[in-house]
Amino acid sequence: MGPKYKIGDLIILNDFGRLVIDDNQNRIGLIISGPTNMFYSMKQVIDPDEEPFYYWAYDIMIGDELIIEVPQEFIDNLVTKDNLGVE
Repeated sequence: MGPKYKIGDLIILNDFGRLVIDDNQNRIGLIISGPTNMFYSMKQVIDPDEEPFYYWAYDIMIGDELIIEVPQEFIDNLVTKDNLGVE
């Protein structure tokens, strides 16, 4: 899956993102950097035979707080076609 967001997009942390990152507060954020293709290895030392887990991450501003490397799976787009009344 490719990146879903770009710099300047208004976002909101989804339920899982609020649980993990933001003490379950529902606040609006702004993408200020990214997307960055990140990877996570299940082992401390990268094994050449192991397939790492890749994901897209973004730096976001929520109020006066910068939160870095937020996985794409933790955020939702605040502005959607449903919100705009577009069919």
